[in-house]
Amino acid sequence: MAKNWHLQKSENVERKQKIFRKREHSDNSSQRDFEIPEADWAPHIEKGWFAARVVEVHKKYAFVSPEPTLFTVSTRDVWLSTLARKFMKNDRQERNLIAVGDRVLCRSDQFQCEKQYSELPQCTVEFRAPRSSKLARLDPLYLDREHVLASNVTQLIVVASFLAPTVKWGLIDRYLVLAEEEGLEAILILNKKDLLRTCEDPTFIETCAEHCAHYEKLGYRVLQVQAGGPRHAKKAKEEIAAVFRNQISLLSGHSGVGKSSLVNLMKPELKQDVETEEILQKGRHTTTYASFIKLGIGGYVIDTPGIRSFLIRERTPLELTIGFREFRPYIGKCKYRKCAHIEEPHCAILAAVEAGDISRWRYRSYVGILTGATGREGRMQNHGGEPDDPDSLA
Repeated sequence: MAKNWHLQKSENVERKQKIFRKREHSDNSSQRDFEIPEADWAPHIEKGWFAARVVEVHKKYAFVSPEPTLFTVSTRDVWLSTLARKFMKNDRQERNLIAVGDRVLCRSDQFQCEKQYSELPQCTVEFRAPRSSKLARLDPLYLDREHVLASNVTQLIVVASFLAPTVKWGLIDRYLVLAEEEGLEAILILNKKDLLRTCEDPTFIETCAEHCAHYEKLGYRVLQVQAGGPRHAKKAKEEIAAVFRNQISLLSGHSGVGKSSLVNLMKPELKQDVETEEILQKGRHTTTYASFIKLGIGGYVIDTPGIRSFLIRERTPLELTIGFREFRPYIGKCKYRKCAHIEEPHCAILAAVEAGDISRWRYRSYVGILTGATGREGRMQNHGGEPDDPDSLA
């Protein structure tokens, strides 16, 4: 008799985790050599090396800004850097050994680079400090590797637009799962509120209001704004600024939702390109690479490109239920210890869904993530099936 799908799923997850653990045993020796605590950097700094923050990562190079002490970085002052050669060809579990937001130790160096970068000072990244947090997805090109989008952030700002492009609640839920796993505060910003006033679908308007209220009930802060308009109420600007001030915020969301417009409200050192009307309607992205940007109001933001697909690694049902706040009171109350909360009898979570204590749309997000049925919204729509930008140092 064939096994139930959720038992097969659980076995597949356990098997992949064993493979990853075996890999880590062989890969971590080189990664440990690359990652050393900042307390051990002093001898190298005495030799003329310098601490820096990774502000942008490309396929072959990265841009770093000197940061002698924490939070003294100027993102206008950039060096062109490359990874020390001994770490370049490691067979590793991570797609990128350095990510935007990393604190790194650099050695001044000269190497052959593209002509357009020839005027920049150059350096080699020799070491990376341990990360306090990270946000990662599966590498869309190699699904057995992790793609770290950003590190050392203090909060996650999930940005969506009500319309143009239409809000994708499942994408929001995947970001929230990652935030819960990393212990990061997650704040939701729903942009283009003005478009709701011209929307002719009352059911859609009601759904948006219900979902926003539900996130607030779960304890998430939700802001409904209009960031791209010609005028902004002073109170609204102050409310948005209060979210970003004195934080290292990771700004994530689908393409074309207005992330760059939000950043520009914070008086950044580097003004971001704002979407044209064509881009706003089609949901195309203007930000090509994740960037670490200093804000004039205090604090920093990491602005990520619009995610065309956001696959996260497979999780056991227990791991995933922890990422949904409203599921936690029911953990351990099911009849079966390895309950997947899909079709098992006497499941506490299914009972809570039927009773209305867990919303059906949040439950559908859980099932979609667990089964791998969601995660690729927008890959074909609005983008013509283009591949993801290879924004990592290979």
